[in-house]
Amino acid sequence: MGAVRIVTNKPGNPPKAVNYAEIDKQGRIPYAGEKGPAPAPMSDGMGKKVARGMGAAKRGGSYIGC
Repeated sequence: MGAVRIVTNKPGNPPKAVNYAEIDKQGRIPYAGEKGPAPAPMSDGMGKKVARGMGAAKRGGSYIGC
């Protein structure tokens, strides 16, 4: 039978986290900070709304929303 070789070397330390991207021979670009999720589009209630697009051009451009 063949011998079993056991590798016991330990990996080195991982690289430290940075807040920029290093571009070779061009400099650094900072990353944007954390941002929350964008708010969901919501209706602003009842009333007359402005329609957009080709259908709006055919129908007059506004409607009553609910």
